[in-house]
Amino acid sequence: MSESVANRAVVFYNNKSLPTILSEELNLDTCYSSSEVVIKVHAAALNPVDFLLQGLAYSWLSGRGPKCFSRDYSGEVVKVGANVTDYKVGDKVAGMFKHLYGKQGTLCDYLILDPVKQPAITKIANAEHTEYDDYVVNASWPLVFGTAYQGLTNYGQKLGPNSKILVIGASTSVSNALVQIAKNHLKVGTVVGICSKNSFDYNKKLGYDYLAAYDEGSVVNNVKEIMKKNLNNEKFDLIFDSVGNSDFFGCINDVLKHKSHNSQYVSVAGDKKLNYSNPRMWDSLPGLESLKRYGPFRKYNYNLFLLQSDSAYMKLGHKMISEKQYMPAIDSVYNFDDYAEAFKRINSNRSKGKVVIQIN
Repeated sequence: MSESVANRAVVFYNNKSLPTILSEELNLDTCYSSSEVVIKVHAAALNPVDFLLQGLAYSWLSGRGPKCFSRDYSGEVVKVGANVTDYKVGDKVAGMFKHLYGKQGTLCDYLILDPVKQPAITKIANAEHTEYDDYVVNASWPLVFGTAYQGLTNYGQKLGPNSKILVIGASTSVSNALVQIAKNHLKVGTVVGICSKNSFDYNKKLGYDYLAAYDEGSVVNNVKEIMKKNLNNEKFDLIFDSVGNSDFFGCINDVLKHKSHNSQYVSVAGDKKLNYSNPRMWDSLPGLESLKRYGPFRKYNYNLFLLQSDSAYMKLGHKMISEKQYMPAIDSVYNFDDYAEAFKRINSNRSKGKVVIQIN
């Protein structure tokens, strides 16, 4: 006798439709191939990119079918294909499920994936030293941790005790992961963060050596003052932008080392902060000034990148959480039926850390 279950998912159809719960019957005995596993999802984290994609989901671009939210997940393996060797029924796992306008996301009861094609998956890390259970903690970190790790390592950087990093948007979840990876894993000597004055105490505890306020005078002058007083006017090896900013391009040669040193300007957001809850397509396109940064006459390396699914950062995140070297910031946790409140929280721009939804 086949085993059928209800598989609920929070979906949207286009940029005009409201999110809704879609429930479909799923046959657990026939829904997966020999190379796939079925994961009963226990928790999923929300990311601003979900709402950016929803806002850009014109029917002519994304199709008319249902599209599921979220990429981060944690849960339990309940079915395993005959050709899968690394996972077995009962394994507790976490990961980042890569999709674009897919009917299957992670804000659902069951997730079906091929671990070879979706390699950002690992056994969940023990997080007993937090107020949250393991499922909540492990759903909160894969995307932001992976983004931070690849921003630190993707371009051949050899960062270490003599390196200096400037982080634009020190309070974001990605930057939260970045400073902990930089300090606790790569042993980077100096990390300078840019944030609001009110966030100084919070960010100091994460490991930032110096902080510059963006809401008190000129942020460029504030950073240059730190360089003068504390860094012997030495320039940065890496500038990492997690919010969307262009303040430093007018004086980039004063703050970032020449590209011959393999210095990097790495951004995950472009030149300006996007309105994730109400995005416009033309705002997400690169401008002429951005395109110049890829030209042959630039004196610095510029990279605007998206996270690639990889097992390397999942293994490192598992290790660092287990060894208490990294703890993801969690803002709040909601039940599945309260997803609308969770959406409001992340779109408020007031969350300090990840917004997680418990599904089972």
